[in-house]
Amino acid sequence: MKPRDAWLATQGQLELQLNRATYDTWVRDCKFIAYRDGVFTISVRNAYAKDWLEQRLYRSVRHTLSGIFRQPVEVDFVVSNPVYPVDRQAEQQSRLPLDSIAGYREPVPYIQAPVDEHDWDYALEDDWESGLNPNHTFETFVVGASNQMAQAAAQAIWRAPGQNYNPLFVYGDVGLGKTHLLHAIGNACEHARYRVLYTTSEQFTNALIESIRHKSTAEFRDHYRHVDVLLIDDLQFVAHKESTQEELFHTFNALHSQGKQVVLAADRQPSDIKGLAKRLLSRFEWGLTVDIQPPSLETRLAIIQDKSEMQGYHLSDEVAHLIAQQSSGNVRELEGTLTQVLAYSALMGTPLTLEITERILRNKRGQTQQRDIEAKLRRLSVEQVLEGTARALQMSLEDLTGKRRTKDIVQARQWAIYLAREETQASWPEIGGALGGRNHSTVLYSYNKVAEQIASDPEMRHRLNTIRQQLRDAI
Repeated sequence: MKPRDAWLATQGQLELQLNRATYDTWVRDCKFIAYRDGVFTISVRNAYAKDWLEQRLYRSVRHTLSGIFRQPVEVDFVVSNPVYPVDRQAEQQSRLPLDSIAGYREPVPYIQAPVDEHDWDYALEDDWESGLNPNHTFETFVVGASNQMAQAAAQAIWRAPGQNYNPLFVYGDVGLGKTHLLHAIGNACEHARYRVLYTTSEQFTNALIESIRHKSTAEFRDHYRHVDVLLIDDLQFVAHKESTQEELFHTFNALHSQGKQVVLAADRQPSDIKGLAKRLLSRFEWGLTVDIQPPSLETRLAIIQDKSEMQGYHLSDEVAHLIAQQSSGNVRELEGTLTQVLAYSALMGTPLTLEITERILRNKRGQTQQRDIEAKLRRLSVEQVLEGTARALQMSLEDLTGKRRTKDIVQARQWAIYLAREETQASWPEIGGALGGRNHSTVLYSYNKVAEQIASDPEMRHRLNTIRQQLRDAI
């Protein structure tokens, strides 16, 4: 893809990502000038637009452009001189007058992106459709204790496809980031010039049906087996589909035997997918199986700040905390709520205060549901969490809040801290005070330790979820 075409495609993607006011004000009039040594030079109307783009939208522009151009790039915003219309000069696809761009020292011709050769000739085909979303990268994937292991495994894969964790099976509830992670692997591998294909199990099934109808099964098999990295999403939907499973079985064998990478995602682990053939199940369990859990409050806050900054907004800590608290663990729903809040601010021209955000959320969820949430948060105190945790673990409240430091008591105390932070609105000092005056750093350390442990210990996570449900049922 030529650099100028990549920039035009990037503008199209940004128009979908950003709200209308932001795009029209800052991005629409940007023009491609030149490309050299991994740097795109883009002209803007004035110095104010240059500063705004560099400070607020640079990260989003660079991520999107890198994805479309299929290699990491940098972006240099320069102020165009009104004496030389940028539109006319960008069309020339050649050299520009030295004085046409403020601060620009030499003319730069169009340069095609360099190509890194691989042993696979088909990796260099320009018309290959990978099915990837260029916006879903590792850089835009917010990492927390709930998804840390899955992200680490994904990072290991793209550095050496087919050599680590083959296959990788990622599972978790709806909207927690499985699809984003698959696309991130695919985009990283594609940037490294591997041939990548992302598909869903439904698309795989439909393609198989069409190939049977049109007697083109050979082309179907060649399409799915002639890749370096195959990513299949929503695998749970192949259950009870015998022909799809048969074809998937042979596709998996063909790729695995050649050392090609397979990554799979589903809403449950392989053994829990009813109607899955045993021989297929055994192959899915050859590699590494990791889960993604709902994000903690801190991770939700990080997601909110990250996504808002990519759209050119800076939310106050109070507003971000309110959105994070009143959103579920579903990342997709969280992003939808954030989009609604930011859209209201842009369309109404109103800064997002705490009061306005509360009103937007109240209208979104309904006043009755909002009052129920607030009432539960008010009714569940730190003391109730401590009492409930002690009761569930069959120890006294005095042991939990006292000075004894046996292994069982220390672990129970850490669990109580984690649950108190997750289930109440209490601050770190409030939690520490309720636990016999423990300081802020001790409480924070305990919370982070439990968050890391439950990410890799399903049994501990199950026990904590059981206690959590008992606490909720008691109010």
